[in-house]
Amino acid sequence: MRYRDRARMIGFALLAVACLAGCNAEDKNSATLGIAAQGSSADQTEIAKSNAYITAANESSGTFAKAFQTYQDTVAPKLAGDRPLEDYAVVPVQDVTKIRARLESAGALAGSIPELDPAARDYASAIATFEPINNELANYAQSKGFLTDKGAKARAEDAAFVASLRKVVDAETVFFDRIEARDARLTQEAYDRAPKGSVERYRAGIVLRGKAAMKEVLTVFTEPDDVATRQAFAKNLDEMAEMVENWDRAVRTKKPEGCPALQSSANLVIANGRKAVQSAEEGRFDRDAGTPSFVLQQEFNGLQQNFSMMIFELNQPFSC
Repeated sequence: MRYRDRARMIGFALLAVACLAGCNAEDKNSATLGIAAQGSSADQTEIAKSNAYITAANESSGTFAKAFQTYQDTVAPKLAGDRPLEDYAVVPVQDVTKIRARLESAGALAGSIPELDPAARDYASAIATFEPINNELANYAQSKGFLTDKGAKARAEDAAFVASLRKVVDAETVFFDRIEARDARLTQEAYDRAPKGSVERYRAGIVLRGKAAMKEVLTVFTEPDDVATRQAFAKNLDEMAEMVENWDRAVRTKKPEGCPALQSSANLVIANGRKAVQSAEEGRFDRDAGTPSFVLQQEFNGLQQNFSMMIFELNQPFSC
């Protein structure tokens, strides 16, 4: 899989990870989907550290994978020739520093999460090694030093830059994979523990089915001939819709006015997902259909943002 595709997949997975501690915390009678208000000291410690890792992951959100793909697409071809460079860029310095700081702060918190701690340390270490290399080239890029030396410095240091960035991308991928796996386990456990017919069970079910659908969405947009994946995506959306309907009924038994904000947020994901299915079936996503790539990108990003907003809503304190 290309790094760009992997970056997109990471984005979808991480958005749902934010619900992890929430679903777990909610099962411990918390009033929120964030850090639990009740529970043992050990629970509190683990949830706090888990949330800190999630914050770091959301801060990162595939930054390095995207940067590597951009490098391959736009920078590498220019460096491969001998023509003077007219533009040059590396990873934004502030992003690199912020992500490393988040990871290190999370890792320094009390408690141990064996599923995440080693991967987070490796990720932070890889960034720390990459940071000085990137910083030096960032100064060169920002000051347009390439206009003076015609790109000599960029070419001379390119091998070290690429090797270091590739290690960061690999560590980033492992870190996200570990969070995603933990997310899936905890969310499933929260769903299984919740009483049948309860608000909590349907709430967790919305996240589970939504996550399952979003894992398939990239293929729906980029491989329109893959009918099986499109059907699986549509089936997950249908099951998510059923969860939303059941959740709404369960909420209204105790709160007659329901929770329209969350309901609308979830339904927007389903609605735009179903529009994507229809577009794929009608051939709009076919390479020879003539649909501008930026239009497809906007639709894809829009669906991603819909899912992000749904998870954001679910994680608000005192949300329905």
